[in-house]
Amino acid sequence: MKDLIQLLKLTLTEKKRLVIALICSLFVAFFMFLFINLIQPIMDRLFQLGPVQSGQKKRLLDLVLKHFSEEQLMVYLPVLLLVVIFGKGLFTFLSSFFMRSIGLKIVWKIRNELFDRLVHQSSSFFDRNPTGELMSRLTSDVDRIQEAVSGSTADFMREILVLIALLIAIFYIDWHLALAAFVIAPLALGLLMIFSKKLKKRGRLNQIKMANIFGLLHETIAGNKIVKAFTMEKFELKKFYDATLSYFKSSLRFALISCLSSPFMEFIGGIVGAFILVVGTSRIREGYITPGDFGAFVMAIFMMYDPIKRLSRANNSIQQGLAGFERVQEIMNSIPQIKDHPQSKPLPRIKGRVFFENVSFSYNRDRPALFNISFEVKPTEKLALVGLSGSGKTTIINLLSRFYDPSSGNIYVDDYDISGVKIHSLRSQIGLVTQEVILFNDTIRNNIAYGLEELSMEKVEEAAKAAKAHNFIMELPKEYETFIGEGGGLLSSGQRQRLAIARALLKDPPILILDEATSSLDAESERLIQIALNNVMKNRTTIIVAHRLSTIRNADKILVVDKGKIAEMGTHGQLYRKNGIYKKLYDLQFPLKPEDEN
Repeated sequence: MKDLIQLLKLTLTEKKRLVIALICSLFVAFFMFLFINLIQPIMDRLFQLGPVQSGQKKRLLDLVLKHFSEEQLMVYLPVLLLVVIFGKGLFTFLSSFFMRSIGLKIVWKIRNELFDRLVHQSSSFFDRNPTGELMSRLTSDVDRIQEAVSGSTADFMREILVLIALLIAIFYIDWHLALAAFVIAPLALGLLMIFSKKLKKRGRLNQIKMANIFGLLHETIAGNKIVKAFTMEKFELKKFYDATLSYFKSSLRFALISCLSSPFMEFIGGIVGAFILVVGTSRIREGYITPGDFGAFVMAIFMMYDPIKRLSRANNSIQQGLAGFERVQEIMNSIPQIKDHPQSKPLPRIKGRVFFENVSFSYNRDRPALFNISFEVKPTEKLALVGLSGSGKTTIINLLSRFYDPSSGNIYVDDYDISGVKIHSLRSQIGLVTQEVILFNDTIRNNIAYGLEELSMEKVEEAAKAAKAHNFIMELPKEYETFIGEGGGLLSSGQRQRLAIARALLKDPPILILDEATSSLDAESERLIQIALNNVMKNRTTIIVAHRLSTIRNADKILVVDKGKIAEMGTHGQLYRKNGIYKKLYDLQFPLKPEDEN
């Protein structure tokens, strides 16, 4: 019920369109009421089945029709019938159109707000939520909401008003007969509530299973090379078939419940119809109503079936929409763990000093990553982080970029505690190049000048030249306007890496982070990038995470991270002479040249 109220509140944000749709729906109900009231004079007067006796109750159209002769009624009643049918059709169209426009506008807002919330979520949020699941909520779940608001809410609102008009009509014709017809109504309402509850539960389960399908799709497409390399096509197909079979079975159960609802309602309507036939004939014999009255009454009763069926279908769709809205709200209500504090201030242009003070961090209680880390990097110094995989090197730079907050301790940039500065102002002064290069399906220019459309071409080329990327770019068919495919798939690993470096350099950051930036490169690409990096590291603080120890021999300071702690600290020569972890790592990579180290 809470989700339904929130969905209705969203609908009420489009008040102008809603008022127009409501007015149009009222006209639909009004024309339906007129239509029912035309049945009696058509049957009693036009067909001469039972003329109204003197002293009987007045009908709605008597005041209008009494001015016409029987001959004139032969002409005007069919014309009036056509006008009523046309009016109902016209306002049905207008009501549906404006309600659909409301649904489209609301879903547009929801999708934008949902994407905005996703973009600003912390890294830990994406650690917990699979990509396919998030994609499902942005697409499938939001589409369900659109169906519920656009079509089903329109049907629900209009058909409720039509039912009210028909109820008024049958009570106006003969309230005794109307009461007899609705003896079984509470049973219908009870069944509708049972169906609604089951449909919402089954609809939510369906959407969870669809999210699983999205997840498998994303993983298989993104990892298509691994799938092919390990010849796992059949394995992936089996996983996908199992997921779609599970969705099929769940959808079949939903269809079973959904399809049962309408026949049940029709059966109850049939019982009502049989009952009123018995009571109605008795009322005609006793002279309380004419055959025309009874014909109009029966027509109104049977015309209720169509709105009831539409209400049942609309209810099915609304329950699915509510299930989707519930899942969307889970993200809407997710509060980013990393966010600006109310007292945070913009970080001014920094010199580049970095200081970790007794920093500890844990991804969760079972996964401690860092223990009481303390170190300092002075402005323009080059710091290298080395150690085995999983030792905590990348965690350190993630904390510096404030993708996560430390469990304890403080991190300072210059003399500013990064927890007290605006996140945007911090990250805008840090250039990051990772081993896993993230590029977009766009032109080379737009990948280098990411989000900076107004930047001059000269600046873009300058960054590309510094990253040793300009030459290969100029050999491409459209040079800087060449599209590089999803993830830069049309480029080599070395070319992608150089574009990532150019993108980082374009920020001109005081702090540059290189996370395994050359680990996936061939010798020639690595040589080119090392030349570029030697130039760009000048006059800026650089933190290098490296497995290839040859790339960090000239670092001002090297930290050896082991099991979340700083095991050793010093220059290359100092650490090599210690005969500790660093020397073992170095000797593993260069077993034939230990004697040259000093």
